[in-house]
Formats: sequence, C-alpha cells, structure tokens
Amino acid sequence: MAETQSAARRITVRRARRIEELEQVSQLQARIWGAAEVAAPSSLLKAISEAGGVVLLAREGPSAVGFAFGFLGRDHQGRLYHRSHAAGVLPELRDAGVGRSLKLAQRRWARAQGLDRMVWTFDPSQLRNAHFNLHRLGAVARRHHPDYYGRRTDDLNQGRPTDRLVVEWFLNPVLAGRLRARRRLGGLAIPVPPGLLQAGPPPLADLHRLRRQLRRAMGAGMAIVDYDRERGAYVAAELPPGFPPPAE
Repeated sequence: MAETQSAARRITVRRARRIEELEQVSQLQARIWGAAEVAAPSSLLKAISEAGGVVLLAREGPSAVGFAFGFLGRDHQGRLYHRSHAAGVLPELRDAGVGRSLKLAQRRWARAQGLDRMVWTFDPSQLRNAHFNLHRLGAVARRHHPDYYGRRTDDLNQGRPTDRLVVEWFLNPVLAGRLRARRRLGGLAIPVPPGLLQAGPPPLADLHRLRRQLRRAMGAGMAIVDYDRERGAYVAAELPPGFPPPAE
C-alpha cells in the first residue's frame, strides 16, 4: 500500500508490518481507550497483517497519532468483506483529518483486494462517531446489538452498556450512489435523548431510550442512513432494492 499524506498537519498513513510498528499500534490503542487490557497485542496484530488483514499507522512527523486495523470477514452467503475492528486517534488530533485519512487508506486497501464492503461497529451514543461514519463517510447501519461487548471498565465505555450499531460502508460506486440519493430524500427522524447531547456521563435512562428507538425503526425494516447533527437526530429509511443482506 502506498503511503498517504494529509497536507494540513503533515500526517502520513502507511501499513504497519514491523513488530516495532505493531507495538506502537497496541500502545496507542491502550492510551486512547485508557486501559491496556482492551488493546490488541502486537502478536495478534502481526497475525492479522500476515493473514489477509491490514494494520495502518498514522504519524505526525515521528510521532504515532492514530491507527486502524481489520481482517477478512465472510457473510452468511459466503461473500468476503473487510471487517474493520478498531480505529482510534489521539484526542488532540481528532479534528485534524487523521481519522478520515485512515479510513480512506483502509478503503483503498480493501478495494485493491477486490472487496466491495467494509463493516465495523460503533457506540450510537457517541455522536461524533455517528456523524463521521454515517454522514461524512456515507456508511449505513442495519443491525443494532445491545451490550455487544458486555460490561467494560475502560475510559471510553466507563462501565455503561456497550450497545453497538453495525455499519456497512459500500465501496461499490453504484451502491454508494444509490445510498447518497436515498439519503437526500430524508426519512424518519429519531431524536437523540437530550442527556446524550450534553457533556458528561450519559444518563442510563437516555441510553436505554435511544436503544429502544433504534431497534424499533430497524424492527420496522428501516436502516439508519444518516445522522443529522443540526437536529441532533438519527435518520431512518428503507433502502432501495439491490443491496445484499447485512453482513453480520
């Protein structure tokens, strides 16, 4: 994979393959999540890199500032896709385009492997991630899992329910275009409970309320196609025909 650069902050993204680079990815994950026990060890990252996956490391000059890694997945119909397991950026660079550079590099790698879909999960109460994944990248969510990882104590999860939306990023230009067209039509607004729009720990009652709202929309056959930051609302709609079943 060719090295990519972000001119604004002189961010470079390249594939991490040497054990020293993989150790940096593991250390970054522990630092960003605030708990070493949730970080993938370099030995696992080495296996992922050598067995059909990819590990990416973003740097600003000599400093490691972000990462992303994933591996091959197979859906229920036998089709391969790229399963992005984790990505993170140091807090002080989260508005510098590092995350986007990592995702675009991941997309290029997946396309070069002949893959047309990337799948990952995110916490629906993390609204910055909702905006990035659904609105900026153009991914779509068709599955919601309550307590996907069980209870965790790292800084990002803080012992609260680990609900996750499974998002799919369709890399095929035709399907991506259909999604853009569908998104422009709007859909059912799902307002985010007020407690999740404020700073500080999210109220448990609001987390459960958002869970019910998302699952109700999906139970009615709709997908989550966007996050409207101005209204503080997810947008649900039926997808146009021609999309494969959910990967997971």
